[in-house]
Amino acid sequence: MGRFLRIAWLLAAIVLYSAVVDRQAVYAGPQALFTFVFDDGDDTDYLVARDLFAEQGVVACSAITTDWINTSGYLSAEQVRGLRDAGWEILAHTATHPNLRSLTRAQVEEEFTRSKTALEGWGLTIRNLVYPYNKSNEMVREIASRYYRSARGGKNEFNNGIRELYDLRSFSNKRDLVKMKRYIDQAYEEKDWMIIYHHDITAKTTLTNKNGNFTRGELVHFSPSGAVGRHVRDNWFLSSGSMHFAPLSKTPQPGDRVEGQSSRTTARVGRIVFNERDSIAELLRYVRTRYPDMRVVTIDQGLDILGVPVTGGKQAEPLPH
Repeated sequence: MGRFLRIAWLLAAIVLYSAVVDRQAVYAGPQALFTFVFDDGDDTDYLVARDLFAEQGVVACSAITTDWINTSGYLSAEQVRGLRDAGWEILAHTATHPNLRSLTRAQVEEEFTRSKTALEGWGLTIRNLVYPYNKSNEMVREIASRYYRSARGGKNEFNNGIRELYDLRSFSNKRDLVKMKRYIDQAYEEKDWMIIYHHDITAKTTLTNKNGNFTRGELVHFSPSGAVGRHVRDNWFLSSGSMHFAPLSKTPQPGDRVEGQSSRTTARVGRIVFNERDSIAELLRYVRTRYPDMRVVTIDQGLDILGVPVTGGKQAEPLPH
C-alpha cells in the first residue's frame, strides 16, 4: 500500500511539474510589448505602411470594415491578402462600421457574421476584433466573446495584465511625437503592452503660387525632392492655401514645385504642416533603436506571449438571401 502511495505521489508531482513548465513556456511574466493597428482598411495600409514596417523588420495589424473593401480609398481584397502575406494580422472591424451600442443583439450578430463571412471568403483567418469608434457594452462584449479571441477598444491606457480581454486598451496616434514617445518609455519601464491605433496616413503642406485646381485622387509630384502623393482635398482661402495628400513615397521639402498628374495644376510648397508617414517611421525607429528588446507584435502574437488561450472564433454561417 505504501509503495502504491509513493508511486501515486510521484506521478502527481510529475504532472504538476509539467504544468508549471508548460505555463512558463507560454507566460514568462510581464513584458514590454508594442502593437500598431490601422483601423478601417484604408489603402494607405498597403501603399504606405506596409513598406514602413518592413523597413524596420516588423509588422502591424489592419482592421477591416468589409463593406468598404474594393471601394475608392480603401483596400482591395487582393491588397488585404498582400498584407496577410507580408506577416500582418488582419482584424475584424464589422461589416458597416456602426456604433455597436446602438444595435440590437440580432443586428450585432449580423455585423459579426457578415464581416467574418466576407473575410473568411477571401481566405483569411480572423481571430480578433476592433470595435468601431471604440464603443461596446456588456451585450456587445458577450457576443464578441463567441466570435473572437479578443476585442479592442480605446481609453488611452496600457494593457497591464489585460484587465478585460474583450475591451483591450489602446492609444490614438495623435500628431504629438513627444507625447507618444513618453508613452513608449512608460510602457517599457512598467513592462506594459501598448497598442496604438491609426487611420489613413496623410500629410499636409501649405502652398504658394497656386495655378489651377488639383483633382481629388490624382497623383501629385514634388520636385526636386522626388516625393509622390495622392491628392486628398484642397483647402484654399484668401491668398494662401493648403493641400492634404497621402504621402506615397519620399518626403516633400519646402520650396518644392508640386504638379498634379492629371489636372496639371502647379504650386510651390511652403511649410510642411505634418507628415504622418514620417511620424510613424520615427516612432518605429524609436522603439527599435532605444528599446531593441521591446517586442513589436500583432494582437494575436501579444495574446500568445501573455498566455491567453485561443477561445471564441465561432465560424460564420452564410446569411439567408
